[in-house]
Amino acid sequence: MNTREKLSKILDLLKIEREEDYKQYKEQVLKRSLKQRCEKGVTWYPIQIERSYIGTGEKLTLVVNRTRQLDKNHAFQSGSVVSLFAMEGDKEKGHLSGVIKSIRKNTLKLVLGGDNLPQWIHQGRLGINLLFDDTTYNEMEMALKQVKQAKKGRITELREVILGKREASFYPLKYTYKNEALNESQNKAVQKILEANDIAVIHGPPGTGKTTTLIAAIQETLQTEKQVLVCAPSNTATDLLTLRCKEAGIEVTRLGNPARIDESIQSVTLDAKISNHPDYSSLKQLRQKAEQARKKAKKFKRNFNQQARNEREALFKEARDLKEEARMLEDYIKYHFLQKTRVFTATLVGAKHSLIERKRFSTVFIDEAGQALAPACWIPILAADRVIFAGDHHQLPPTVKSFKAAKAGLARTLFEHCIDKNNTDVMLDQQYRMHHHIMHFSGNQFYYGKLKADKSVKYRTLGRNFSAIDFIDTAGCGFNEKTNPESLSTYNKEEAHLLLRHLALLINRLEEEEPGSFHSQFRIGIISPYKAQVRKLSELMEEIPMLERYLDYITVNTIDGFQGQECDIIYISLVRSNTKGEIGFLRDIRRMNVALTRAKRKLVVIGDSATLGNHSFYSDFLDYVDTINAYKSAWDFMEV
Repeated sequence: MNTREKLSKILDLLKIEREEDYKQYKEQVLKRSLKQRCEKGVTWYPIQIERSYIGTGEKLTLVVNRTRQLDKNHAFQSGSVVSLFAMEGDKEKGHLSGVIKSIRKNTLKLVLGGDNLPQWIHQGRLGINLLFDDTTYNEMEMALKQVKQAKKGRITELREVILGKREASFYPLKYTYKNEALNESQNKAVQKILEANDIAVIHGPPGTGKTTTLIAAIQETLQTEKQVLVCAPSNTATDLLTLRCKEAGIEVTRLGNPARIDESIQSVTLDAKISNHPDYSSLKQLRQKAEQARKKAKKFKRNFNQQARNEREALFKEARDLKEEARMLEDYIKYHFLQKTRVFTATLVGAKHSLIERKRFSTVFIDEAGQALAPACWIPILAADRVIFAGDHHQLPPTVKSFKAAKAGLARTLFEHCIDKNNTDVMLDQQYRMHHHIMHFSGNQFYYGKLKADKSVKYRTLGRNFSAIDFIDTAGCGFNEKTNPESLSTYNKEEAHLLLRHLALLINRLEEEEPGSFHSQFRIGIISPYKAQVRKLSELMEEIPMLERYLDYITVNTIDGFQGQECDIIYISLVRSNTKGEIGFLRDIRRMNVALTRAKRKLVVIGDSATLGNHSFYSDFLDYVDTINAYKSAWDFMEV
């Protein structure tokens, strides 16, 4: 296939994905009763508005509490688009859309689109529904069509290079780039970027300083370019890049909905910068006067004389003129930041922000590109002359809900297209996170045996008498998996008990042998591939007195939730234990690569070797832990 045919195929697959996504939404939301939606976790009802306030970007924000089913799982998360509604009898009335800014247990912050609460909010019983967000699909589809239809220009050239129909070109530097703060492979990666005319790739395995390298490359690029665009597929990854740019002293502006942006970088969002501009008070006054004139005009009754009509018309005109003056002043303020900013950061879809939609960049950087859907990547690429990808295709893949679309090619990223050319990438090979025993298995399985542990971490453990890895085998213990009938997720209560017992014993031993080891920076992570097991672990953990004083140090989450994170101690609960040897999506070994590479000092994996051992990846892992004397039986930790 030529590149246009390839893009036509991706467009078809994107349509399948959209249909599958909407189908799942209909099944979970539209076709269910209020009671069923609440049980499924896609609706909160009833809710209570704790308070309201004007937040960042002059947006009305509500703090909302769920009042029933407090122990139920739910599908709400930061960034979700939702609809606030009121119940009148057995019917919903009034809908007000917004975005969840943050959520913790049964409380969320909801940022609304308007600046006034409708009257029905004060009259009825309230709830919140999860909405289907079509915007991302529309933007991806438009970008794909634009790339496909291009017949000339830079995007046509990049299309042919990225999709493998033309070799990428490089212009060798007359000098060797050398940054003393970077290691040899990191310096090579930056050099490759500086020499690239079309594309370059930073391949960053876990703990190898990919973000550090990327920031160095951005700084060096800014020596010759006035501004660059930096993107990532998620708000979390984009926020991290923004923070690192800010810490490096780069003038950065984070674009996007403030409701989806972390509090730590709100000061560099466009909305916050506008609020702090010297002319903002004038802008605010103009808006207030416009609103006052509009409200005054609306107060006139339906039947009034000509003089009143003229006065009403004059007030509406005044409101329009004031609003236009406010818009012009805001455009002036935005232009100020457009000129002053060196780095614009945004999600891939957020690259369509109105501030930069007509702007071209010499370079766009796309981080976590191994996790980014190809159609989304084309959105910022349309505005660029060259592209720098950073990521790792051996970690979490893009999320694709349609199995059919994923299998047919939608899950294949532009990062993989580029890295397959073999002359555009540099792999970072020195890692600064893990003890070499923790690193070694993934290093051989995924990174060609080329990873090296830096001397600062190579032999770092919890203490003199602590090994870096334990595999605790539950085979023969009767720890059979179960399925949650509501979520259809798998859990293993006995394995969860064992894990927490082992953790309590480990902490007790650590406190005895290394007094004062725990401090404010010490972190423990408990990971499982299954949401039901994560919930079971969270419930049981609060029942163990020994762990009570350490709860602030412990995080329990899915593997996906731990992407990009690290902890001193990591526990992994593999859950699966059955007579058929079925391991479900444990077969996704890229996901397991993420789990196995989060620990800095201690990794404890708990699973059933009889169930896992039929798969070559886990068979190899069992062989590996045996060679380093890390194999242990669950019977050694059973309660008498």
